[in-house]
Amino acid sequence: MATSAHMLEDFMRIQGVYPLTMGQLSMWSALAVRPPEQLWESNLEANWPIPAAVTEARVRDALRALATRHESLRTVYRPADDPGDVRQVVLADPLVRFTPASLREPFDLTAQPAWRAWIRTPDDGPPRVHLLIHHIAADGAALRILEADLHALLRGEPLGATPAPRELAERQRSVAFRKRLTAAGEYRRQTLAAAPRAAASRGPLLRALFHTGVPYDAARRAAQHLQVTLPNLLLAAYAQALAATTGTAEQLLWQLAANRLEPSVRRLVSSMTQWVPTVASCDLDGPLGPPARQVNVAAVQAMRHGVFDPFAVTPQDFDHGSYFTFIPAPDDAEPTPTEVTSARLEWLAPRAHSGASFYLVAKAYPTVQLTLRVMRDGYGRADAERFLTTMTDLLHRAVEEAR
Repeated sequence: MATSAHMLEDFMRIQGVYPLTMGQLSMWSALAVRPPEQLWESNLEANWPIPAAVTEARVRDALRALATRHESLRTVYRPADDPGDVRQVVLADPLVRFTPASLREPFDLTAQPAWRAWIRTPDDGPPRVHLLIHHIAADGAALRILEADLHALLRGEPLGATPAPRELAERQRSVAFRKRLTAAGEYRRQTLAAAPRAAASRGPLLRALFHTGVPYDAARRAAQHLQVTLPNLLLAAYAQALAATTGTAEQLLWQLAANRLEPSVRRLVSSMTQWVPTVASCDLDGPLGPPARQVNVAAVQAMRHGVFDPFAVTPQDFDHGSYFTFIPAPDDAEPTPTEVTSARLEWLAPRAHSGASFYLVAKAYPTVQLTLRVMRDGYGRADAERFLTTMTDLLHRAVEEAR
């Protein structure tokens, strides 16, 4: 891998070579233990509409300008014998590939910037920009930033200054920030030491999408009624459903920390997310309110330690505990109805075998949707349906009590 990086440096102008952020290092460490056939699983896709009367040439110019603006789109990575010493090589000039590629085609992170975009015209609609990008270059929040910036560029609107990963990496290596990393590592150690340890072995991959029928505004009102945030209401329902279906009151939960609370990084295009643990104590047959308030406090405390040095803590065990990601409503979300509709289960094709063996993604808008991915030995469709139904019933009751 190192050879291709140095060959690239022989013919491309280099802006500079810098250390990685903690978010980038987390992704790099995850890739280091992944088998080659699973490297593509960190690829992300996006489809963006192209305004009417905008030419393809103008779209390509805007994509080049996007790469000039965001350094992560001009970055390759230089491996090292010590994984913590990996470096990001920022190119001086944008290198944009407009040729289509398969989602399952892995990027060589040492050879070229880990993204490409092309224009595709579907049979049933206007042309769209199709983006394929590696998670180390952009997480979910960064994708939304890229889309907003691209449309601003197409409209000819001025854009303000944007942060760079190298700037964050420098701050994260300061003496003041090192204290924060040490505290995060200690929080992680204490949490895992106190967490229940249930044996889990991997089994066949199972994926399901549960349409809860709970509109976004109804879910928000339920969260407000319980005096918790919406993501933490859903996290609490997750914990309570796990407790009810496993018979274990204490649950180790892993939240995906976005790590974008500080204004200096809210517009940063990079991989910022890291997994942070918390332990929830649930009453197996009790109401959702008490665990929701306990989870709300614990989750907020956990998020304070969302940034950590992945090479200063024990390696992530994706078979220990249950993983959770919350996808918020878009900034320009329109109001939704508040009437709850019938729930519906949809089985999905298997996809992506790397990462957590028990993982729920909760999408909030326009209705709450739960995507479950399980790779646990002995866990079948009946178990998945029971869990999703239990969690949805908890949400329905919370909505009803908030009326």
